[in-house]
Amino acid sequence: MQQKPLRVGNVSGATGDSPNAMYRMAQDGNVDVIVGDWLSEMNIAWNAIAKAQDPSLGYEPGFLMQLGESIDLIMESKIKVVTNAGALNTEALAKEARDMCLGKGYRDAKIAVVLGDDISELVQDPKTRSSLAHLDHPDWICEDWPLDPHCGVAYIGAWGIVEALKAGADIVLCGRVTDASPVIGAAAWWYQWSKEAWDNLAGALVAGHLIECGPYVTGANFSGFKAILPKLVDLSFPIAEIEADGTCIITKCQQHAGAVTKHNTIAQFLYELQGEQYLNSDVVANLHNVQIEEIGSDRIRVCGIAGNPPPDTTKAIIAAPGGYQAEATFFMNGLDVAEKAEMMRNQLSHIFRHNNFSKLSIELYGSPSADPKSQQEGTVSLRVFAQARKLEDIAASRFKIPIYALRMQSYPGYHMNLDFRTMDPKPFMEIFPYGPEIQVAPPSITMKQPVQRPSYETMHPVSLESFGPTQLAPLGSIVHARSGDKANNSNIGFFVRHDDEYPWLQNFLTVSHLKLLFGDDWSDNTEDGEERRVERCEFPKILAVHFRVLDFLDGGIASSSRIDGLGKGIGEFLRSRLVPIPLRFLERGRI
Repeated sequence: MQQKPLRVGNVSGATGDSPNAMYRMAQDGNVDVIVGDWLSEMNIAWNAIAKAQDPSLGYEPGFLMQLGESIDLIMESKIKVVTNAGALNTEALAKEARDMCLGKGYRDAKIAVVLGDDISELVQDPKTRSSLAHLDHPDWICEDWPLDPHCGVAYIGAWGIVEALKAGADIVLCGRVTDASPVIGAAAWWYQWSKEAWDNLAGALVAGHLIECGPYVTGANFSGFKAILPKLVDLSFPIAEIEADGTCIITKCQQHAGAVTKHNTIAQFLYELQGEQYLNSDVVANLHNVQIEEIGSDRIRVCGIAGNPPPDTTKAIIAAPGGYQAEATFFMNGLDVAEKAEMMRNQLSHIFRHNNFSKLSIELYGSPSADPKSQQEGTVSLRVFAQARKLEDIAASRFKIPIYALRMQSYPGYHMNLDFRTMDPKPFMEIFPYGPEIQVAPPSITMKQPVQRPSYETMHPVSLESFGPTQLAPLGSIVHARSGDKANNSNIGFFVRHDDEYPWLQNFLTVSHLKLLFGDDWSDNTEDGEERRVERCEFPKILAVHFRVLDFLDGGIASSSRIDGLGKGIGEFLRSRLVPIPLRFLERGRI
């Protein structure tokens, strides 16, 4: 008798996600396993601080709140729960979950913990740090990092989860497993896959990748949102139906809003990729021939994934206190905005001429409107952002007071954000991602992976003139995009809707043309003076071109001075750029 497909429902894409998602999934999802992703590089660091201040903390309390609300439904329906919400104190979370289950009368509930990810003691040892190299830059050694590591975690795999489920666990609590490990572990347990079932594991990896960000694959953060706009309120969280061969169908709870379409599934597939090879602690997924097709309403089939043995090491991150940061925002409207901004920059440069900041950014955001119909419509902002290693270098006397004193000698129409708390210094963390020499429970079969990912221009060059007459129009008139981050790297995936548009996209979106699209945001060199690396690859069966731009996010989520430190808006910015688009593509209809 053929085993029914495993149904896995995701209920969290990040810390602080929808507080009732688990209850709704348990009630309406008809799922076998509930998973959730509560971790990022940012809240790993903050959980380390919380744990240092109180040894009973260091986990994600949002998971516990959702579990408490849902435990009756979960136990009644015999749904398994697998999560990474343990963060840096999985055992403390297990104690709280056990106490909650006992309080609800579920004395027989089995709670398992998966440990081994917390390598803080190792990275705090100077002897160990001397051998740790940056994940993307092997010549950057952690020993040269001017900060003292606060904590470290390794991204461990799925087989601890498998063993816990085999042992009968109802709830499996993990720390920093990879984002897809809960889904891979659930599928490997359900189908009793071997550790060398590479294609099956790679398929489950992609299923986990597609649902790990929750409503992103049910309509959120999608450049084609206008087509499904009425459905984009209180979105359903996604479900992956995983088959025995690792292929999957992405769907959702029909009782709730949102939409799972071919195109928003492609968008989520391209999100946060690092090229054609998806490296994971248990398997490497070759994504080049991925196929994504609609087989019914809110039912998208994903296949064509091949698997290979995993790398011989796993990714890890070190977090360290970076110092303190503060910011202020000025608003400008009316005429001569550029000159007003120049005046403000000159005054700021003067008051900060003796600063000891580690980072200072003074950036104008927005463009003034011609003949604005309201003051709001014609207003832009000037953001002043500073960081310092020492508190005394960014104290009120060095930042807040000098800035506030400018208000009586400033540009015409001066006004600023009146929440002066933003000018008070607050601590921030910095992240050092690395490919550790330390092997955490290494698989028996591995494959060496190059640090620099494969990159290439199209294998099918065609003259752009061959597509006929063009018209200047936003790139996004016919091209979808999704962008995101991995540490300090930005990644952007572009795709088109029609087969005949793909040769144009392949030949138009070269590495050199991407740099031109970035406009004033592009710099050929990083802050360290190195040439900025851009990697390019293609996914022909979903009509997509993908780029990875290294060292582009000014340090990434934890310490970036950018207002878009996660790179979420980069794809939409690039879609807004005017480019020559073949008329025949525009005439068939715009996105």
